[in-house]
Amino acid sequence: MTESHNDNTEIKFGQFLVENNIITQNQLEEALELQKDNKERLVGEILVTLGILSKEDIIMALEGFLVYTGIDVNHVDEWLDQDEIDMLMNRLKNNKSKSS
Repeated sequence: MTESHNDNTEIKFGQFLVENNIITQNQLEEALELQKDNKERLVGEILVTLGILSKEDIIMALEGFLVYTGIDVNHVDEWLDQDEIDMLMNRLKNNKSKSS
């Protein structure tokens, strides 16, 4: 486990989405209910499949989540294509260099 930059590592991605008014609590609950049938699917992936958010929405929210929590994520490539991963990682790298 990597060290966090702050004390926000306990928050889950779905909770972050609700708290930042990106999705509603009902939308999160719907996605979590569907996740029970397939635990390997990520909440963000389910939200995109349901049409609640676009992939771009998820990428931008994930960027905010990673900056907020300071967590380094190694498995974002499970359902994003390489261009999307590269874009996210470049944004994160730029954010880290601006804050240094």
